[in-house]
Amino acid sequence: MKKKTLLALALVLALLPAVAQERVLFVGNSLTFYNDMPQLFKGIAREKGHEVAVEAYTVGGAGLATLLPSEALTRMVRDERWDKVVLQPGTSESVGQSLTSAATAQIIGRFVDMLHATSPEAKVYLYEIGYGIPPGNGNGDYSYYLMAQGIILDTVTRIAQQAGLPFAPAGECFRRHYATHHDLMLHSTFNDIHPSLAGSYLVACAIFQTLYEEPLDTCRFHGGLDSAQAAYLQQVADSVVLPRREEWLMGPAPVVDDPVGLLPAAEESLRAYPNPTTGLLRIDGCAEVLLVDRLGHTYRLDASSGLLDLSRFAPGIYCLQAGNRRHKLVIAHH
Repeated sequence: MKKKTLLALALVLALLPAVAQERVLFVGNSLTFYNDMPQLFKGIAREKGHEVAVEAYTVGGAGLATLLPSEALTRMVRDERWDKVVLQPGTSESVGQSLTSAATAQIIGRFVDMLHATSPEAKVYLYEIGYGIPPGNGNGDYSYYLMAQGIILDTVTRIAQQAGLPFAPAGECFRRHYATHHDLMLHSTFNDIHPSLAGSYLVACAIFQTLYEEPLDTCRFHGGLDSAQAAYLQQVADSVVLPRREEWLMGPAPVVDDPVGLLPAAEESLRAYPNPTTGLLRIDGCAEVLLVDRLGHTYRLDASSGLLDLSRFAPGIYCLQAGNRRHKLVIAHH
């Protein structure tokens, strides 16, 4: 009788559905390694109902040009199955210093091809790093920081566009905080690009939202932070990632958001193409448009000919408006 009971129990257990576990691989340098950011991501994901296993391949000071072709990472990719892979460009790659965005995108493309040979359904993402705060006069040069973070965003946007991948706007979450709070919350010291625990938690929040496209709301996993600080950082990510998902190449958003918060609400989109543009932009049915950059600078342009020449504007993300119609516009390098 006892043997029959055990056999019946074994049969029941065998028929129970297994919990699907997603395997997420992080590739980066010390910016990913600090505070074990992948584990912070895992804690957030599990609290939000996603069963994940994470692994990280990190090398201090390295960029994707060194990391992606490495033998160790090649073995990890060829010998194991992955559902999601998150790639962190190095600091010099993030500002276009060591390689052009096109060269970095080509390296990423070769890696994605190798990954899909063994994990054909794997999704690949980049993430935009946060810059450090220069000391300035001792209280922090936040103006310089905001400028540098803008360069990083423009470069990572170009890399992502050319590689055909979405990216997690962790650096833009940093910028959202530091635009109004000069408190060094997200870093341990001035002149250090490495994040504090709060900074790594914010990175993990941004990556979770990008990978799963869900608001954090009131996630109860705080990663060692007090509840009030964790809740604030969740709110920062909630205000940046999903409302502006088109900017991060995550796909169309139900509502087009204003990147600078200066323009009135729009009821319909504005038809302007190509987007991204390297200068010349065709625009339908407008005599005059407003072009607004991320800093709120507004330019009134004559569109009566149906063609705009935007080559004098710096590469970046802009808001184009005509009446109650708006359009997110990316100006890329020639």
